[in-house]
Amino acid sequence: MKIIIKNTATETEQKATKMMQTYLGNNPDLSETLEFLSIAEGGEVVHYEGLDSLAKEFKDKDLAKKTKSILTEEKNHLYKCIQLVKQNVSG
Repeated sequence: MKIIIKNTATETEQKATKMMQTYLGNNPDLSETLEFLSIAEGGEVVHYEGLDSLAKEFKDKDLAKKTKSILTEEKNHLYKCIQLVKQNVSG
């Protein structure tokens, strides 16, 4: 199971890197970079919201607790992105 998770994580990282390179190109400005980061963090929140709902159905309470913890962290990342975007616009 750990090998499958590691392989999936590696594949996801490769896809995300390719998306980032495609979206940002060679010379992104700050607003483009913040926009991409916000999109990525928003996707993470949605992903972990789904996992959180799914984890509630499992008997493994440690998994549910870990998923909830990651979801909280990802929401904090998204909030920080929002703050950075607002600072970039006003400053």
